[in-house]
Amino acid sequence: MNIFLNSSGIQEEGSCVSKAVSLGDFVYVSGQTGKGNTIAEQTISCANALMDAVEPFGLKMHHLVKFTVYLKNLDDKKEFLDVFSKFIEPPFPSCTLIQAARLENDALVCIEALGVNTLRYEKAQKEHSCSGGCSHCDGDCQN
Repeated sequence: MNIFLNSSGIQEEGSCVSKAVSLGDFVYVSGQTGKGNTIAEQTISCANALMDAVEPFGLKMHHLVKFTVYLKNLDDKKEFLDVFSKFIEPPFPSCTLIQAARLENDALVCIEALGVNTLRYEKAQKEHSCSGGCSHCDGDCQN
């Protein structure tokens, strides 16, 4: 057993695969397949599943810095990006799009991700920039 490896739970339909694992500052998210009938619906469900996978680590979508996207049809790239862009913000993550002949459950899209847990650095930055000089306010004080 790797004591440095933490999991966010078992992947749906996979008794021996984690949704996401954390090792040090890195978070690896298993491919999340889309649910729904259209590329838009499936992109939304994938993005929500990614957020659910990293939430147990206290992370959000902006902590994910690299995506690998498998599309059943690469012609869906524009529509995928139009929908996916609503879930990400600048500075934008890196992303590779690949056409895959067949995805699990005949999905139209599957997204896997790599994240970086920057929470301790964010906290240190807030404490360092706190004008009140305290260490207990998370940088939100009004002194």
